[in-house]
Amino acid sequence: MRTKFVLAPLMAAAAMLLSGCLSIRSFVDPSLGDVPTTERVAPVNPQPVQLIFEFRTQGAANARATNLLREQITESVRGSRLFSEVSTNPVAGGALLSIVIDNIPQEGAASRGFATGLTLGLAGTTVSDYYVGTARYSRSGAAELNSEGRHALHSQIGNAAAPANMVQAETVEAGLRTVIRQLTDHLLFDIARQPGFDPAPVTPATAPVT
Repeated sequence: MRTKFVLAPLMAAAAMLLSGCLSIRSFVDPSLGDVPTTERVAPVNPQPVQLIFEFRTQGAANARATNLLREQITESVRGSRLFSEVSTNPVAGGALLSIVIDNIPQEGAASRGFATGLTLGLAGTTVSDYYVGTARYSRSGAAELNSEGRHALHSQIGNAAAPANMVQAETVEAGLRTVIRQLTDHLLFDIARQPGFDPAPVTPATAPVT
């Protein structure tokens, strides 16, 4: 499972013990959700941007997870329509968007998963993975804009009651990707709503006299 590189601190013990024989169900925390339509702004003068993304696990760079999720992050930034172009290289105007997502597993999650594995899933448990996202946006001649957000993925290992008020994800990876998409969208539109994000278009009335 590719997702184990992202969720390894949470599920490693249980997954490696039973090699897939243990039931795992995942639920996206409902507290964040999708960005409401009323909060999705559209810039008057979208600019190109260079995108840098990094995924971390407990503060340490996670190269495999970064590679797994980079395309999704890039498509989220493009899909926001906040920028005229999204590139991995420097762009005209010097705009730079840096997104970092840090996975912080619930304390003691691995040991709880291990105990569940020993009972062959009869004694289930629910553990959580928390995600802290930060975004920084800068361009030449403007102040840096920042945003931070938090999300969570709750995973049920073995025979445990489903968390209240939550919809089960089709797969663990689907749940993870939903968390990443929602968190990224909130970071993007939070920055876009801040003063100074959208440079005022130059019109004949305001153009400097030469």
